[in-house]
Amino acid sequence: MLVKYTTDAFACLTRLVNFIEERNTAGAGIRWLNRYEKHLNKALVNAKHIKLCNNATFKKVYLRCIYFNDWLIAFSIHEDFILIETLLDKSRITD
Repeated sequence: MLVKYTTDAFACLTRLVNFIEERNTAGAGIRWLNRYEKHLNKALVNAKHIKLCNNATFKKVYLRCIYFNDWLIAFSIHEDFILIETLLDKSRITD
């Protein structure tokens, strides 16, 4: 299924990749992004079976959540695509 991003989620992902690249060896950001995309492809195969987020606010708007390392990925499922709504560091969210 096609994966799309909200503008805010894509901006967060871009900032994160750039941050990793600046703080580490050349290519670290792209390597992280490749692992992230591989994880998404694997985790979202059965996206409809992923439960709604534990967080009350996300649950109210019917977002589903998965984790990648320290990052919460909240998404919604649409007829022909999955929309990544937000990426947040786990420390910024409470269940």
